[in-house]
Amino acid sequence: MIRTLIAQTNEVDEPDLAMIDLMAQLELDGSLQRASVGFLFGDLGLLDPDFLPSLSEILPFDLVGINASITTGPRQKDDFFLLTLMVLTGDDLEVAAGLSDDLSENDLGCVEELYRRTLAKLEGPARLVLCFGSRPSSALRPDRVLARLNGVNGDAPVFGALGADLDSIASRGWLLYNGRLHLDRVALVAVGGPVKPRFSLYHIPENKILKRKAIITSCEGNIIKQINGLPALDYLTTLGLVRNRKVEFSENIPLIIEDYKVGYWKPVLITGQIKDYIVCSQDVRVKTTLGIGSLNDSDVLKNAASLAEELKWEKFDFCLIHSCQGRHVALGLDYLGEIETLRSGLRDMLPYALCYTAGEFCPRASDKPGPANAFHNLALICCRF
Repeated sequence: MIRTLIAQTNEVDEPDLAMIDLMAQLELDGSLQRASVGFLFGDLGLLDPDFLPSLSEILPFDLVGINASITTGPRQKDDFFLLTLMVLTGDDLEVAAGLSDDLSENDLGCVEELYRRTLAKLEGPARLVLCFGSRPSSALRPDRVLARLNGVNGDAPVFGALGADLDSIASRGWLLYNGRLHLDRVALVAVGGPVKPRFSLYHIPENKILKRKAIITSCEGNIIKQINGLPALDYLTTLGLVRNRKVEFSENIPLIIEDYKVGYWKPVLITGQIKDYIVCSQDVRVKTTLGIGSLNDSDVLKNAASLAEELKWEKFDFCLIHSCQGRHVALGLDYLGEIETLRSGLRDMLPYALCYTAGEFCPRASDKPGPANAFHNLALICCRF
């Protein structure tokens, strides 16, 4: 039997009250089974510095989480600026957690080592690998992390997200592992046993992708140097997306890159510029086709309604939903619209957690056997079992 315990608190300014609130809701005595792991979502960087170590010390299992200024779950409190704590537990379940070395000081081989070390703790194969990381930086390149995981992974799908720092200037996209906050690291939770995860993935609608006849003619890693033989900045200028030699992209008007090997279009955010070059959130390849996409509030709400309709007819013991912070930006003044739409399809007796993120890991559709693990921007993703 698999169970998920969920507790939420809005006592984020009072660490003692928050601890009492969370523990009272979880009722761990008599609830925990043979194997357990915890997940924490909330504005972790603004908490009392003693709270997270104290919480991790009380919990008799590993605790992994990411920074998320807005989060929700069943039995919603009065607001959405909460801490949401999930505990996955089961007698037939296998779980194992691990933390990578600092990627700013080590090469990506440490990600492969983390995977092997984590999977070695399981008696059987992993049915699901949950991957969480801090906000992307030059050291933590999520698409490269996923490529390393895919290189050593068997048939296990990879799902997860990166920490976001959307609403608070003081907060950062932290990764939490057993009471400590980290940047430039990833954490894995391998899940084995009688688990058959189902996934949903939504991002920019096909009709909002302008598939221009543009080809990346020169690039290096995640830096696009030339498009159609022109300096990248000059090409974007012809589209009216550059003013005063500065990229004027917003988070909800991304580039769309076609992965020519599989014919899959994926949104890629521009994160900066170096002279006439543009810096992207993911690696790109020469000879790939380039387009432009857009995402507005109606697109976001339509996706949320579709996922809510899916989940309304399902029963599950565990459910994680992550939405990119770019989708949150696209909502404008209706900043709770996506959450409220999703909650309409999620009954309070079903265990789930939902939060905003800075990039998403989720398998995508593929005509080949096995999971097509992928990293996404501007995505709404869901994993449940």
